[in-house]
Amino acid sequence: MKNLKSDMFFCAQLNDAFVPKKEIDNGKFIRNPERPSRLKLVYEFLKKNYPEVQPLGFSESVLYLAHEEDYIEYIKRKSSEVTQEYIPEVFFVDKIFDTGTPINKETYKAAFGAVETVLSALEYSLSNKVIVYALTRPPGHHAMKKYGGGYCYFNNVAIAAKYLEEKGMRVAILDLDFHHGNGTQDIFYDDPNVLYVSIHGDPRQFYPWYSGYENEIGIGNAEGTNLNIPLPGGTTFEVYKKALDLAYNKILDYKPDFFILSLGTDTHINDPVGHFSLVDKDYKEIGLRISKLIEKIGNGIIVHEGGYNRLSNLSAVKNFLEGLK
Repeated sequence: MKNLKSDMFFCAQLNDAFVPKKEIDNGKFIRNPERPSRLKLVYEFLKKNYPEVQPLGFSESVLYLAHEEDYIEYIKRKSSEVTQEYIPEVFFVDKIFDTGTPINKETYKAAFGAVETVLSALEYSLSNKVIVYALTRPPGHHAMKKYGGGYCYFNNVAIAAKYLEEKGMRVAILDLDFHHGNGTQDIFYDDPNVLYVSIHGDPRQFYPWYSGYENEIGIGNAEGTNLNIPLPGGTTFEVYKKALDLAYNKILDYKPDFFILSLGTDTHINDPVGHFSLVDKDYKEIGLRISKLIEKIGNGIIVHEGGYNRLSNLSAVKNFLEGLK
């Protein structure tokens, strides 16, 4: 253990004004599930049980750590121009790669606020040698260098990792959201200083479909620093824990200076978007494994990604944090 304190803190920003209304799924308009209500119960639980870190302000220049200028300007401009919710429809002109990630007047502000929340958690963790849980939305792991999608606009975790890289640190990211973090992979695919490991639903069956395959291992000097572990729909913890063990060993072998967990609770059996069969008690085991991992590395933060059933989100987080203790 590298002097990591046992206390845990949280930093939260739910961006209540940002409420996407709809998306297009299989040619039909449906209610968009990425709403503040999905995380309200989790926030109330954290508020009651853990000390809170207030978000800090950061320069918008941090967005350039992970994203290209024309993409950042697109999100900013489109947010200021729209008079009603806009669903991207002209792909490669619109810089959103799906029809599930609408833009409204609050999009840019909310997406940047999510980045600030994660960086605030990171700064507090670095300064105090404690684990900090960043509870924020919109999520980030589908946002690429120059495209957004999957309810994601800016890649919160990738920006945090780049922020650490600028301090000369090697970073390991473990992504446990049900969906592959194509954006995080895109940003670090040629970067040997950041290890990206993802356990997710098999992309032959599930979003984002085009990435998340086992043969995607990184390129150039970064070959071997990208590990995808795709699993079939309906996966239970008996199978999932073997993937966790594989990820655990890969991360320790990499010898990072800092650890970031992209935690999606859409792996729960009751989640309406994910398709794994993890149950409440399984998250306690996941938390225990993550606790051991952070203890060995010496520093880490947890960043909430997906999870669209407010009750199962709460159960998953409560059990995860019980294991993390």
